[in-house]
Amino acid sequence: MKTRRTGLAMLLAAVMSVTLLAGCSGGGTETAASEPAATTNETPAAEATTGEAAAEETKLADGNITILYHTSKEQYDENKANNPEAYDAVYETIPQFESTYGGKVTVIAVPWGDQKPTLISMVNAGDQVDVAQANDQNFPVYPLKKIVQPIDPYVDVSDSLWNGAVTNTFTFGGKPYAVGTSAAPIVMYYNKTLFENNGVKTPSEYYAEGSWNWETFRQVAMELTMDTDGDGKNDQFGFGWWDAGYPLYVASNGKTIMSFNEDGSITTNYETENVKEAMQFAQDALLKDKFIDAEKEGDYFIGEFKNGKLAMTAEYGFAGFNVFKSDYEIDFVPVPTGPKGTTDAGPGGLSGWSIPTASKNPEGAAAFIQMMSENEASHALEHNANNFSQERVDLMNKLAGNILFTPIGVEKYWDANGAAMTGIKDGTPVGTFATNAKNLLEEGINITLTQ
Repeated sequence: MKTRRTGLAMLLAAVMSVTLLAGCSGGGTETAASEPAATTNETPAAEATTGEAAAEETKLADGNITILYHTSKEQYDENKANNPEAYDAVYETIPQFESTYGGKVTVIAVPWGDQKPTLISMVNAGDQVDVAQANDQNFPVYPLKKIVQPIDPYVDVSDSLWNGAVTNTFTFGGKPYAVGTSAAPIVMYYNKTLFENNGVKTPSEYYAEGSWNWETFRQVAMELTMDTDGDGKNDQFGFGWWDAGYPLYVASNGKTIMSFNEDGSITTNYETENVKEAMQFAQDALLKDKFIDAEKEGDYFIGEFKNGKLAMTAEYGFAGFNVFKSDYEIDFVPVPTGPKGTTDAGPGGLSGWSIPTASKNPEGAAAFIQMMSENEASHALEHNANNFSQERVDLMNKLAGNILFTPIGVEKYWDANGAAMTGIKDGTPVGTFATNAKNLLEEGINITLTQ
């Protein structure tokens, strides 16, 4: 389980360089992400500061910077040859940056899993590295070990270009360590044809009237769970996703598994009412309401949805239109709101850009991050506007700014998550496994803070 989730989480930052619509599903309690289609904040492209205009305001004494990245230029060129729509903001920005500011941009490309140890080694050795990615796997270790520095001395974090959810996510001890423009809300995709053929009110209709919540989700999921071939066993189900959707319910009920506090401490939320309600809902869906196929695990839901045997599933951003492409008409709505949640606030994936403490040119790093992010935002806005209705783009952008997401780079996170999921599937009382998960995670947090 850990290997699968970690591998999928690795893909999040890859798509934050905006490889659009190349989705594959995956998940974890803190929404460790798969390849979502990128969405941006609501800043119109026309309002974004251009790289040339920024250059007039920012005079760099040194245009030489080094970037630690997970993709080589050769890999990107190959991706581009195979998919002309592929877009990597890092490599697309380098020529513009060098032309605007002079100097040389050097990219050190290492496999995704080697980024964290490589950056730590480089910083400890005093090697120049000016730009690095911030993601769910390397925080809070980076700020704890002083691998990256607060970014607000070099970047105006209040600029409307930045997605506020990204800034908030990578704030530790009250200081922001990363900024970014991209976010991937997880949304609920549904088989519109299946709903209409069975005379069931669609999620979009419930959402339009302001009543798309756990109860209406449960109601339609149960209505569309049935035996369609008469063998006495259900073969069509209302919903399916990783871990019975447990990650979705946690965020849609107003919490994340951990909270990063202004004093630098980290607290667990397993025993909060929000999280316990989410775990109970997931357990009931599997064992009581049975609108999820408890006999299947993994990514089975992709094929089931495409084959018309699953009414609803989930995916990051617009990627579902590619992942679930079939003969059926599909659409999406936000994840249904929990009893303690807020409408349009919920799960998703985020990543950002940081300036390491070993940077020899933090001003140059900030200028590159700004230029790259403007390019990324403009490209995503144009691409989405050309491929999806404006109504869908507006909704996705609204959700992108309200993502509840917490980095999971602490010891024993996956042990705690495994304890919770085992309890959900086994029917163990929620209070029992919530306490077990909390104790495991608190032990891991203590190790992470003191190692």
